[in-house]
Amino acid sequence: MNKNIISRYSYFFKTSKGIYLAYSSKKNSFLEISKDLFEVLCEPVQNRTYKLPDSIPQNVLDTLIQEGFICSESDDDDYVIQSQFVTQAIQHDKSKLNLVLVPTLNCNFNCPYCFEREKRVSSMSDQTVDNLINFIKSLGNLTELTLTWYGGEPLLAYPTIEKILNRIHEEVPVKVKSHSLITNGYLFNEEIVHLFQKYPLNTIQITLDGVKERHNRLRALKATNAPTFDKIQESIDLVVNRLPETELHIRVNIDKNNVDDFFQINNDIHAKYKGKNILVYPGIIRLENAEKTNLVEPAFGRWETANLLYELYSKGILDGDIYPVQRVARTCCALCVNSYIIGPMGEIYKCWNDVSDRSKIVGYIDKSEITNKKLYYRYHLGCAWYNDPTCKKCFFLPICNGKCAWYNERNLYHNGNFNLCQCLQKAPGLLDKCLEYYYEQTVDTK
Repeated sequence: MNKNIISRYSYFFKTSKGIYLAYSSKKNSFLEISKDLFEVLCEPVQNRTYKLPDSIPQNVLDTLIQEGFICSESDDDDYVIQSQFVTQAIQHDKSKLNLVLVPTLNCNFNCPYCFEREKRVSSMSDQTVDNLINFIKSLGNLTELTLTWYGGEPLLAYPTIEKILNRIHEEVPVKVKSHSLITNGYLFNEEIVHLFQKYPLNTIQITLDGVKERHNRLRALKATNAPTFDKIQESIDLVVNRLPETELHIRVNIDKNNVDDFFQINNDIHAKYKGKNILVYPGIIRLENAEKTNLVEPAFGRWETANLLYELYSKGILDGDIYPVQRVARTCCALCVNSYIIGPMGEIYKCWNDVSDRSKIVGYIDKSEITNKKLYYRYHLGCAWYNDPTCKKCFFLPICNGKCAWYNERNLYHNGNFNLCQCLQKAPGLLDKCLEYYYEQTVDTK
């Protein structure tokens, strides 16, 4: 007989105001409960027995069943199977194409922490552009295309970008659903603005390394060591005024030494561009040990990052969700068959972080075969949440976006020791805070 149990996706806690709450991560919903019921339900959950107490009145039991806190022994496992099915359906969806194009590996900056500092200098040839267009055409009846420009510094290859966009527009019968550019912001001019007026961008990301003095020390021009902060400010002006429909993302790189830089730049940008289509957010720089198996000072650890984000969200400095968001699927480009990062020689990578690393090339756009099957399948299946027994049993699964495949591959196959839990709420002490905030927001809006 399939007995009833307390769902492993149930959590019971007392708010700072003395309210006893039941929270279901599977339904992302709350139920106010009595102190007596709270005490009855807490023990089997804390002990992970999930055994249903006999003392629950039938009318209360019916409500708990209806709201998903009580279920049959197989229901939670069935939920995992369903979630896996949805995730795999998205992983294998070939109707949508996600392309990250790297028209050049060259960069005009010389940032000391850049993970691509050993990259080869190269740019796409006309033959590679031909191969790229043929590659897109070969992928069948696509319904939409997501396109992102990445580098190196992609605007160093502006003529190539223009050529590719013109040819996609003329030769590829698929709608570009999303169009983005990740740039250091130094090279914007009227010609580039004109191109992106013709082919509008949904988002542009420009990075600052902190306030002017720090930024200029870390982000000088490679050729002359000249400062870049003022020129990037001019580019921000140009984008805000000439591309008003494009959302401009200003990423402020921070480590533990310059957290205050984010607050100052955020205040300055919003004061100058009040009401404009602009978002400022912190970019947490990862600094790794020599063996590349762990993070080292002065980088933020996972839980330190979570606490920082909680402070920024709860104070309204950043727009974002403190409270949990239910996830339909847990994927990234590394896990999806129709997502490709294409380098300037026509080489294919599965993760942004692999760009320029020859050992991480999984194929080429002019060849039909996967050339690095081991890495390809590690990303696609080995790093998937549904092949991780801990993830499958975790209370946070319904509200978690899964582990970073790039770091997970290093943990699983290269003796890495990275904390990969992605949930803001999973940081020690933050679950109750986030849920209480969520509950109060929910009550206030009713």
